[in-house]
Parts: sequence; structure tokens; C-alpha cells
Amino acid sequence: MTVIQIAYLANIALLLPIAVPTMLRLYRTDQAKFPESAGWRVLVGALWTAIMILSVFGLREPLRYSPILVLQLIYKSLWLLVYALPLVCRGDWRLIPLGIAGSFLGIVLIWPWLMPWSYLLGR
Repeated sequence: MTVIQIAYLANIALLLPIAVPTMLRLYRTDQAKFPESAGWRVLVGALWTAIMILSVFGLREPLRYSPILVLQLIYKSLWLLVYALPLVCRGDWRLIPLGIAGSFLGIVLIWPWLMPWSYLLGR
């Protein structure tokens, strides 16, 4: 197993208990930090479910599906910078779902080291 395949496995393990349950509102997956909005909840759940499905394919063809890891790196970095960081700076860190923020931060810090940059950048 390659390190990039470990990233796909981590995606699957992290998303399995939250992706579809978020989309279908089987139970709260946001640590009760966000007001209910069916449109946003389904949008996020659908995104997470798509990432999970593509990660399953990535186990088989790691390089071909590596752009999904880049997508995660970008959107999670943006969420941390635009949503979480301002709350922390204002002292409102309790409004942040720490499970989501922690998993996002871990991915933002680790994924760049696992990325097949030479493949992605065409070198």
C-alpha cells in the first residue's frame, strides 16, 4: 500500500460515519454547532459522499484520482481560513465544531506531503 492509498483509506474511514448521515440527516454530524439548513446540509453531505466514493476508486488507481485530494486540500484550507480562524481570533472558538475543524486541520497539514505533485503538475 502506498502513502497516497493511505490518504484514500483515511478519507473513507473519516467520511463513512458522516457523509451519508449528513446528507440524509440520520443524526447530527455537526456537533450541534450549525443551524439546520436542509439545502446546505444536503450540499455538504453530497460533497462528502462524492469524495468518499472517489476515494474508493482512488484505492485502485491512486494517481488518476489524486485531484480529489487537491480539492479537499483547497476547500478545507478555505473553510479553516475564512470560517474557523476569524472565530478563533474573536475568541468565539466554542462556535466551531472541533471534530470537523480537527480533521480538516489534519488533512491540510498532512495531505501536501502525500500528494503526487510531479504527476499533478505534469512533470
